[in-house]
Amino acid sequence: MSDNLTADIVIIGAGIAGSLAALKMAQAGASVLMLESGPEIKRDEAVERFRNSPFKGDFTEPFPPEPWAPQPKFVPADNHYLIQQGPDPYRAQYLRGVGGTTWHWAGQAFRLLPNDMRLNSLYGVGRDWPISYQQLEPYYCEAEYQMGVSGDSDLDSPRSRPYPLPGIPLPWGFERLKQRLAGHGYEVGIGPQARNSVPYDGRPACCGNNNCMPVCPIDAQYHGGISARKALAAGVRIIANAVVHRIEADDKGTIVAVHYLDRNRASHRVSGKRFVLTANGIESPKILLLSTSERYPNGIANRSGMVGRNLMDHPGSSVEF
Repeated sequence: MSDNLTADIVIIGAGIAGSLAALKMAQAGASVLMLESGPEIKRDEAVERFRNSPFKGDFTEPFPPEPWAPQPKFVPADNHYLIQQGPDPYRAQYLRGVGGTTWHWAGQAFRLLPNDMRLNSLYGVGRDWPISYQQLEPYYCEAEYQMGVSGDSDLDSPRSRPYPLPGIPLPWGFERLKQRLAGHGYEVGIGPQARNSVPYDGRPACCGNNNCMPVCPIDAQYHGGISARKALAAGVRIIANAVVHRIEADDKGTIVAVHYLDRNRASHRVSGKRFVLTANGIESPKILLLSTSERYPNGIANRSGMVGRNLMDHPGSSVEF
């Protein structure tokens, strides 16, 4: 085992959530160490892989997995990293690498609506959130300004600040739809997108390459790698190819360290004052469940036995005509 590494804050997972948290805490003066199981992702290499790949519909193709950090792969063949148990296949296409899956997201930046926070009170279904929309709203704004979201503030839910960028212009066909539907009581709006409508934050405006998924070739669309670069410039140390396999707690139940394997399977221990787990909805519970000990035979934070048993993804639908 190598000498101990240490920092005020240790973050597991260098995707959008981990990178933004690292940046904010570094700017507040904390020493931050961020661990990422996958490699550093370089945009020029990803773009070249996309151009040369015959599998244009596979959004993971420009971001190949490493042997020490596999990720779900379904095209051209399933690599069985996620073993399907249910009747419907769950085709997750998440990435393991610095910046995370937002390297190939669609850039849609919708908020929850105020009513979404009070489903039980208003409609008698589900549960109300323990926080209100008003409490959450300032953080939505902060995230939108970090990402550079383009949108129409007049059409959106209650806002304390306008979008940082004007909305992406509607294509000609949608402008015609907008005109035709206006007379029937329907309003066609511009959806909020983390894609520059004008130059912003040192990045150019969108030039219409139309392959936001799987990779924007000019960084007009925001991804977690942009915040990872900012975090690095703010003094965060990022260790890529660091596969965390155990979270260590003391006799009082306080988390005191995490352990990771490097690409050569050498073990390293990282201690800290606070720990942040942002390794995505599948990898995070996997790490918690792996972290067994005599005191925690079912893993860390799993007294209820429910860790990993409830996964919520966002449903999606599309219409083509």
